Amino acid sequence: MSNNARLTFDPRDHRLQTALRERINAYFTERGISRHADGRMVAKTVVFLGGSAALWALLASGVTGAWLGLPLAVLLGVMLAGVGFNVCHDAIHGSYSSRPWVNRLLSHTFDLMGASSYTWARAHNFVHHTYTNVPGMDHDLEPGPFLLLYPRDNPGFVYRFQHLYALVLYCFTTLVWVFKKDFEQVFSIDPRTGKREPVGQVVQVIGWKLVHLALFLGVPLWVGAFAWWQVAIGYLAMQAALGLTSAVVFQLAHVVESTAFPQPGAVNHSWAEHQLRTTSNFAPRNRLASFFFGGLNRQVEHHLLAKICHVHYPQLAPIVRAVAFEHGLPYHENPTFLHALGSHLRTLQRFGHPTTVSQLRLATEQM
Repeated sequence: MSNNARLTFDPRDHRLQTALRERINAYFTERGISRHADGRMVAKTVVFLGGSAALWALLASGVTGAWLGLPLAVLLGVMLAGVGFNVCHDAIHGSYSSRPWVNRLLSHTFDLMGASSYTWARAHNFVHHTYTNVPGMDHDLEPGPFLLLYPRDNPGFVYRFQHLYALVLYCFTTLVWVFKKDFEQVFSIDPRTGKREPVGQVVQVIGWKLVHLALFLGVPLWVGAFAWWQVAIGYLAMQAALGLTSAVVFQLAHVVESTAFPQPGAVNHSWAEHQLRTTSNFAPRNRLASFFFGGLNRQVEHHLLAKICHVHYPQLAPIVRAVAFEHGLPYHENPTFLHALGSHLRTLQRFGHPTTVSQLRLATEQM
């Protein structure tokens, strides 16, 4: 986060949050149900964790052979993305269970996948969920030197073509997490405390990285069914599938045509209004999308209700939509996955065009 870039919300404006909280509380109280995981969530957990474990065992044992191993490695990457969307994401937010130890335990599945649950909680739960889509503050808008995910004057020439190569770069997302991003974050100053991480926490992050590498590279090499280069190719294929799936899902929630990108500074609205202006749903009525994406296709609900397990979002969505409209605020939504993907790619194209960026910035500030 830049030391000069700050965004402050109107501390007096609680109307939206108060109205939403009252109706959400009434929903759960009237039905006598928990805000956390239920049988549906447990079933999803078994499907994604069990499926991932089975695929890993098949690949690590070498019984599949090299030619079948490659597509299975891709499938494992997709299944691990499902674990991230459905299990890790809720657990790290503390919404999976009312028992903190359950959330901590399930959060470590993220560490097994190679990405640090600790640094994710810091960058995602705190920074991204507070300063969503704010350039210079939201780390999710800073994926690397070859992608521009927000309006900027005088973008570089290469960005004119980012809509053509972005999906290729997204394949490297989780590789960057494993080998670069997490290390940068754990060695940086914690924005919540202004202090550096204790040595014990750094050691823990590195330790989980070693466990991940031992599972996905060490065990297959030790079994000896594949040559080292075949293991390496399989690992890269898994990470490419995991990275592409993860990146696309998160980008479709924020970097699309309808969402705003406010500049740092004081704003005359609340944090909750900020979330409505900077977040969009996609394919919300597609049952398969809702099952696989773990509620991340309903990011509007997630950003406003992050402490509630995502299996409740379909029932809560009409409440959120009604409250937004009653307050004269937007409720952004793309009806299908492909519609959202097209909107994302068009947005990348516009951000990379030097004659439209100033107009885009003005338009997003007024949303």
